[in-house]
Amino acid sequence: LAISERFTTQIRGLDVASRNANDGISLAQTAEGAMVEIGNNLQRIRELAVQSANATNSSTDRGALNSEVKQLASEIDRVSSQTNFNGTKLLDG
Repeated sequence: LAISERFTTQIRGLDVASRNANDGISLAQTAEGAMVEIGNNLQRIRELAVQSANATNSSTDRGALNSEVKQLASEIDRVSSQTNFNGTKLLDG
């Protein structure tokens, strides 16, 4: 009986460890997804900056490019502030 209880306790402990490991994996995947989205937005901002440097753009063109950059920056801020796992913010400071 004592051996059985000891094994049962070990199994329960291993189950908890397994759940904790899976939670850690899920947390990392959540953060990774947010970072990929932020990286894509940063890449687009870079492309817009290069495009804006083109001398053939009018001030209206540059204004439109700047507007898109502002929208992308706002999206980066939103993703940073709202990415969470089980109520814990992952990217907000």
